[in-house]
Amino acid sequence: MEARLKEILWEGEAVRWTGRPQPFRLMGADSRKGIVITWIISAIVLVVTVLLLGPDLIQGSRSLSDILISTVVILFVPIILSVRPFLDKKCLEQATLYAITNYRVIAIIKGEPIYLPIGKGMQVAVEHKENGCGNLCFGEVIGKPAGKSRTLAVLGLRGPDSQNLMRGLMFYHVDQPEQLKRYFA
Repeated sequence: MEARLKEILWEGEAVRWTGRPQPFRLMGADSRKGIVITWIISAIVLVVTVLLLGPDLIQGSRSLSDILISTVVILFVPIILSVRPFLDKKCLEQATLYAITNYRVIAIIKGEPIYLPIGKGMQVAVEHKENGCGNLCFGEVIGKPAGKSRTLAVLGLRGPDSQNLMRGLMFYHVDQPEQLKRYFA
């Protein structure tokens, strides 16, 4: 990851700080409600699917392959939404590097950089502090709902005209985020 950071630095750009998200609980206070609701909705969709397709299987009016394909299609989105928190946690803890340079705020996620230029009047805030760690928010992600924190940390808040240039960015669950604000004073 550090090698990737060196590759993407601009001419004259100097790294002031690098860090990674600290390990965190999957069911933290900022995401518990959203995860539980997603799992409940997924369970309801599963039950409804079994109730609707079960009689067809028992009566033999549809083939087993038709029912399996229908079940996979119906459950695809709920399963993806249910698994996403686990994938986001793994991505953040194992495949993410953050950096503050003299020009940009950078997040390298799974080897892909996203960044936000540092400019005069850049908005910076610390949100959801817990055990000395918190989310360091930049730009338009400040004040976004807590349940979207991990998604914003993994994807950023993209601008309409660029894949890498962001309107907002979040360093998720970093150690001592209040101290990092000094780089923007």
